[in-house]
Amino acid sequence: MSFTIVACLALILGALALVLDGAGDGERPAQPALRAAALGAIVELVERERGLTFERVPEPVAVTPAQARREGLESLDADYPPARRRADAEVLIMLGLIPPGTDLGEAVATTLGEAVAGFYDPREQRLRIVKGAQTANRVLYEMVLAHELTHVLEDQRFGFDLDLLAAGGDRALAHTALIEGTASALMYRYVERRFAPEELFGGLAASAFGGTGSLPPFLNAQLLFSYTAGERFVARLLEVGGGDWKVVDAALRFRPPASTEQVLHPDRYLRVEQPRRVSLRAPLAALGRAWRPALRSSFGEWQTQKLLAHAGGTRSSNAAAGWGGDRYALLAHGDQRALVMRWAWDSARDVAEFAAALRAWGGEGLPDSTAVGRHAWRTPDGAAALAVRDGDVTLALAPDPALARRVARAH
Repeated sequence: MSFTIVACLALILGALALVLDGAGDGERPAQPALRAAALGAIVELVERERGLTFERVPEPVAVTPAQARREGLESLDADYPPARRRADAEVLIMLGLIPPGTDLGEAVATTLGEAVAGFYDPREQRLRIVKGAQTANRVLYEMVLAHELTHVLEDQRFGFDLDLLAAGGDRALAHTALIEGTASALMYRYVERRFAPEELFGGLAASAFGGTGSLPPFLNAQLLFSYTAGERFVARLLEVGGGDWKVVDAALRFRPPASTEQVLHPDRYLRVEQPRRVSLRAPLAALGRAWRPALRSSFGEWQTQKLLAHAGGTRSSNAAAGWGGDRYALLAHGDQRALVMRWAWDSARDVAEFAAALRAWGGEGLPDSTAVGRHAWRTPDGAAALAVRDGDVTLALAPDPALARRVARAH
């Protein structure tokens, strides 16, 4: 979305989602002397494995979950204004991806308070380790610290593009995946070098990994995408570089992935396959001048996968794999809302496969929908329609079926 929970947390980089049962507020934190003694060795190993040196090492400050939540929310309204949060939530709710009434600001707060083991704030250059999960034992503490120190190191050497991250959309999600992927890859290397197998097993077995708090499933999956898909993307770049970080460094310095398509399919990144430009001029004109844009952004391949999967199908990855680009806009007319989404595809076969999957979503994934013909549905709040033309697939949600059809068919 324009500025989803992931993009917001990306401004507090490395909100490492290691939730560990039995490592709550009652858990005795690691001793300060142990932390001080270990820090030098941790920094040295991170530098050696990453092939970079720190300009300076910030002090890792231990905070409670409540403090982490408070610090993380200090700049929320500036980084993610309430009007934008509401618009993002409206889009996700209209598509049935999050429950009605979901507050994305509260979702950010929930993540910070329940599911964060450590974070680095590049605006303030603060490094925080959250008491509980990260202090359960030395293995977990050092894993989290190595991850966060990687963010610090890369920010110092390459500089994080905070404007790009704040702009949100698919591009920001892809960039976040690169940043979290490098930190995760380094963390795994660190663990292999630092701990014997029995130490590692014992440290991880001491607590059971949980999820990312009480987030709605879609937001939970979106947050984890940056770590899991990001690490796989970075692993491919490392493979191309013969195990050296030079290709990863070039991505961080010069050319981060432009879309989640490139993250999901790293060879498309290596071939420099850029997303196609998609215009919404005609469908927006079909709505009329009374409708005012509230949000414009790109949905991307990964979120398209999740949209199709919401219908309960098992072929969402295949149906989204031919993604060539997209654009969407949320519009307002008084209390009414309209959503226009247009996707471009790589081939006629991709168009047909996606259109079929989107029709299935209209019947099964669109909340409380009733078919009105083959390509339109009534919903409690209005209607939805899709149209296929010239290699594009357009979905329109509007107050009534006639308007939804007219907008979807406009080219």
